[in-house]
Amino acid sequence: MHFLSKRFSNYTVFSSSLDTSQHVCSSGGVSLFIENSLAPHVHTHTSHSSRLLSVDLYFKGNIKLRIFVVYIPPTSDQALRDTTIDLLIQALSDTKRLGFHHTICGDFNMHLDQFYPIFFNQPQIASKRIHRLFNFLLSSGYVDFTPVNFSDSLGTFRHADIITRIDYIWSCPLFKSFLLTSIIFDACDSSLSDHNPIITYFDFSLLRFSIKLARA
Repeated sequence: MHFLSKRFSNYTVFSSSLDTSQHVCSSGGVSLFIENSLAPHVHTHTSHSSRLLSVDLYFKGNIKLRIFVVYIPPTSDQALRDTTIDLLIQALSDTKRLGFHHTICGDFNMHLDQFYPIFFNQPQIASKRIHRLFNFLLSSGYVDFTPVNFSDSLGTFRHADIITRIDYIWSCPLFKSFLLTSIIFDACDSSLSDHNPIITYFDFSLLRFSIKLARA
């Protein structure tokens, strides 16, 4: 991450604190790059764990934006996976209560396309603990704008010949009206990662409105 931050000098980097107190199966540590022009709006950032980070930005007009970055460990580390999911759900509940516009992005190590049929057709199964995160998000009105992966060649994660979609950007009900579109960028020619980045576009009128409101 230090290597990337040196290459992208026009961004300010906020990172979670690494947990070195225990040996775990999956790697930890998440970061958020914020363009320097927006960095002065950062009010605080919180490392909820080595796998969950939140950054708060305050704008005029009492507009508060919280961005979560999460890495949920795979099922091979079930205990840490459960802890991270429970921590995220609690953090989202607190954030919603405080009235923040907020969004959650990261590697969920989950398959939403497999959960959709369960959520809409089998609510009793959808409410089981194993599905609690996606069930919480969809039941609470969050929106995932990542394109559904009907392509045989483009997902967000590739390993050998397997291509899946496990990375997401979710927006809360307050924020989803400002969503424009989202795309998966094909980075297969890059050797830096086995993930394809997601690019989501938002309508900047949220901030323009906050400035007008502040001047009124």
